[in-house]
Amino acid sequence: MKFLSTFPGRLLLCAISACLVWFAFPNFLNKTLTPPTAFLGWVALVPFFLALRRTGPRRGFWLGLVFGFLQLGGVLYWIALLEEAKYLSGLAWFVLVFYLSLYFGAFGWIYGWLSERTKTSGLLTGPFLWVALEYLRGSRPWGGFNWGELGYTQAPYPAVLVFTTLAGVYGLTFLMVWFNASLAKFMELVFEAPDSKISGSPPWSKWKYLTFPLAVLLALLVYGNYLISSTQQKKTGTVVLLQPSIDQSVKWSKGYESETYNKISRLVAGIKGSKPDLVIWPETAAPSFLLTSPMALEKVKRIIRGTRVSNLVGCLDIRNENGKVSQYYNGAVHFDGKGIPRGVYHKRHLVPFGEFVPFQNYLTFLGPVIQDMGNIDFGLEYLKFEAGSFTYTPMICYEVIFPGDVQKAFKTGADALVNISNDAWYGRTASAYQHVMMAVVRSAEERKPLLRAANTGISLATDPFGRILASSNLFEETTLRADVMTVSGAPTLYSLVGNWFPCVCWLAVIFLVILAFRQKSQISDQGLIHEPEKK
Repeated sequence: MKFLSTFPGRLLLCAISACLVWFAFPNFLNKTLTPPTAFLGWVALVPFFLALRRTGPRRGFWLGLVFGFLQLGGVLYWIALLEEAKYLSGLAWFVLVFYLSLYFGAFGWIYGWLSERTKTSGLLTGPFLWVALEYLRGSRPWGGFNWGELGYTQAPYPAVLVFTTLAGVYGLTFLMVWFNASLAKFMELVFEAPDSKISGSPPWSKWKYLTFPLAVLLALLVYGNYLISSTQQKKTGTVVLLQPSIDQSVKWSKGYESETYNKISRLVAGIKGSKPDLVIWPETAAPSFLLTSPMALEKVKRIIRGTRVSNLVGCLDIRNENGKVSQYYNGAVHFDGKGIPRGVYHKRHLVPFGEFVPFQNYLTFLGPVIQDMGNIDFGLEYLKFEAGSFTYTPMICYEVIFPGDVQKAFKTGADALVNISNDAWYGRTASAYQHVMMAVVRSAEERKPLLRAANTGISLATDPFGRILASSNLFEETTLRADVMTVSGAPTLYSLVGNWFPCVCWLAVIFLVILAFRQKSQISDQGLIHEPEKK
């Protein structure tokens, strides 16, 4: 055990934690929506918290940085395999992972600093500080990339996701970090040397750090399962999700455009006889500026008129001023059953370096990476569309990973969330599975059904608790029929208030920092801190 108290031993503990986090998510070895190792999220951070015990800010920073780099480097491995970025994909992976690791380095530094200067327990500082920094890295303009947050590992467990209706995924992450910190405290006390500072504690006192967290988790599981089983759900409509599985290498080829429409036409022909309320096409399923391309628009209208129901069609869109193109959008057009466009949604949260280049005037060398898709403009508002007996709000691809964006979209009063996506960029990696798990958590937070159509998968539908009702496989050409299930009652607390909990966490961190400065000041005033004597 002495080795684990050395700096190399602490680094080993950080590496063990990082590996446990990998396996809590869909990963390069286990590509599934329901990884059997998802439960590891509840213990993955125990070695990391053991590594941070009784360490200062400087060592805490390096331990946090190493943990963050190994953890996110494994979870985000698929960025290094992005063929469209060619020779820059490895560099993009390294730069992004290193940048995100700085947040974990900051966690280690502040955690160590607070531990040195205050008597507050890591059970208090750890969860508040963790969530505060996770919120920071997932927020614009300084962050905006929240992939890999611990709470998303629990998407396979609807009973656990019930907790997100109170404080969103951040509340669930807080609970998981607290659980991990408690177990780390228990292990520290179990293996503590007899002559330690706490050796005078009653022998049974350490068990509270194990039994209380387990009791909380058990209560959450019992309550969540009870709520799901006792809540009445109502079928308010049916949808058909189209998954044409167009390979990314030919998706934007003009020579393949006719085959794209033929594929979609064949898929739509297969749904005749079962009349849904809405047919959902994936992101940019129509590979053109649809509303300003008469030939493409006529093809789409002909397909839609064959369904005789509303269709949501992913496409590109442009706006003209004085006869010149002024704005480009990644959009989705809602058509009625007669093929008449009734509204256009423009994507509001764009992918950095994928759909736009931050500081483009200074990063011109990145142009070849993103090619023609790098000049997309930001949409301005969220919309609600009506399809049969239910309403929905559309979101495009990347947008659905941001809880605050989805919460704002549901201010429209929609019954369901429709997410259209194209994950073909990332091939057969675990990226598509990780993406879907984040979307499933959005469904549980808002207690609204999720209807997701993806070009190459994964397409799926959930009930309002995030339970998967139907799903497709990756790179499968198929249609998916699903019922739209809703529940009555008031909106969830998270839906009403949004990201209130991370703000509470930031206030707690600020309070702890002020407390640390005050305690140092009081010790200094009492003459307990002296300058070293000069010999």
